[in-house]
Amino acid sequence: MTTPKMTLDDQQILHTPSGEISLEALRILLNTLPFEVDYVDADDRFKWFSQNHPRIFARTPDQVGRKVLECHPGKSRDKVAHILEDFHAGTKDHVEFWLPIKDQLIYISYFALRNEDGDYLGCFEFTGDVNHIQSLQGMKNLANSRDLR
Repeated sequence: MTTPKMTLDDQQILHTPSGEISLEALRILLNTLPFEVDYVDADDRFKWFSQNHPRIFARTPDQVGRKVLECHPGKSRDKVAHILEDFHAGTKDHVEFWLPIKDQLIYISYFALRNEDGDYLGCFEFTGDVNHIQSLQGMKNLANSRDLR
């Protein structure tokens, strides 16, 4: 049995097995997420970043196309290289870290991307301030939310 593939039609609508979304809506969605997303291809080249504002880790268009290790500070390059080696080898698919930066608790998570055959397609980095999430207590649902009418 073959897995349905994604297609893009002439109206710039991305059709997937789980539904469809316009490229414009997808771009806005990725830039609206409360987390930064960076994509690295299978050759370890930095290829794309979400344009969230403000970003925790600044990215610029001139970084696109560079080897991803060139986009990291020297002190973290060897660790990032090990993550990429593990992703390429298939020994890991996810690595996460968290650290305080100024008044924020920053969560950083790397995910390997693999096709249906298990071939490595690259990875993405997911970064965000999780202070608000850590501060949640009790329960807030549709019935008791003061945000709703």
